[in-house]
Amino acid sequence: MLRYKLIKTGMLPTNTYVLYFNESNNCVVVDPSHDGGKVLDFLTENKLNLVGILLTHGHFDHCGGAKILTDKFKVPIFGSSLDSEIAANASKNRWRARADDCIITNYIDKSDSFSVDGFTFKVMGTPGHTDGSVCYFIENLMLSGDTLFCGCVGRTDLWGGDSIKMRNSLQKIYQISEDYTVLPGHEDITSLLTEKATNPYLKDEIKIYD
Repeated sequence: MLRYKLIKTGMLPTNTYVLYFNESNNCVVVDPSHDGGKVLDFLTENKLNLVGILLTHGHFDHCGGAKILTDKFKVPIFGSSLDSEIAANASKNRWRARADDCIITNYIDKSDSFSVDGFTFKVMGTPGHTDGSVCYFIENLMLSGDTLFCGCVGRTDLWGGDSIKMRNSLQKIYQISEDYTVLPGHEDITSLLTEKATNPYLKDEIKIYD
């Protein structure tokens, strides 16, 4: 059975997720912000073996804590090549927040899905918050990054943002027929059906933008 642990990390804070199976001690970490070792402590305490890091996009608060993990586990970092420059300059963020530069090693731009040590993720490109923003799907979970939040959506006025691309991405999400537990990059966990029914950016099939 797939399980997840939400760990609030960084200054904003960011929702960092550890995904793992009961049957195995392997895990993946999604969007690690700089956290002073909180995620690493959780992995150590629960005897989890990190096999990969996933980035929903390249902003500093979603990748600036990857280095402390890769220094110990030497694992690949999955993300979009379109956000590689942003991630590689995470330490130079305009807020001067503590963050380590992050090198994406495995690009997922041309993949509908990929696997890493027993975890298989579907990938949906959702540009708008950044050019390389993506959502990941595994079992009943949707990792939406800063594209879709509980009751809201991501900003488009930051580096790589584009409101027209965001509109198109939200329309793609609206067309998904299955329900998912939505694990966003910030704020509260929600469900896709709830967001389609109540989120003003989704419930009217994006007519709010017309």
